[in-house]
Amino acid sequence: MEDQLLVQKCLDGDQKACKMLFDRYASLMMALCNRYIQHSAEAEDALQEGFIKVFKNLQNWKREGELGAWIRRIMVNTCLTKLKNNAISDMPLENTVENDFSEEAIGLSDISYSEIEALIQALPLGYRTVFNLVVIDGYSYTEISNQLNITESTCRSQFFKAKKLLGQQIIKLNSTINLTI
Repeated sequence: MEDQLLVQKCLDGDQKACKMLFDRYASLMMALCNRYIQHSAEAEDALQEGFIKVFKNLQNWKREGELGAWIRRIMVNTCLTKLKNNAISDMPLENTVENDFSEEAIGLSDISYSEIEALIQALPLGYRTVFNLVVIDGYSYTEISNQLNITESTCRSQFFKAKKLLGQQIIKLNSTINLTI
């Protein structure tokens, strides 16, 4: 069923259509929630809260854009709110990144998607949040700074440090992989 028809049926009170809408987007949105929130129970809560917002505001979806993109934005905002409530607004500028990071090329060919995903999940909360917002969800530094109530320079710093730390972890993982080959 096409998204526009599905939304109209949901707005008309059709519970089967609501379940279809949830089923269509739940797994994608759960993956998104897991990128921002480490603990699966909290990520599931964010998913549920996000879908409550989706259904409450379904009449506000402008039928010009993609429904999935609209739902995605609601889920990201729900995750950010959940993180803020857990004190993300006090994101420390963590100094776990060594300054002598080499700019040598990083070979990703030997690293699986799940390994990269695990490395991103292992980043400190502030780094991981900003990294996901910039790289995966395409937010600008201005949008992120407004969402997280931090300065743009803090946002840029968090992103820069996240990339450096991620690069170091990839190099370390690559050297481990190369030792076992």
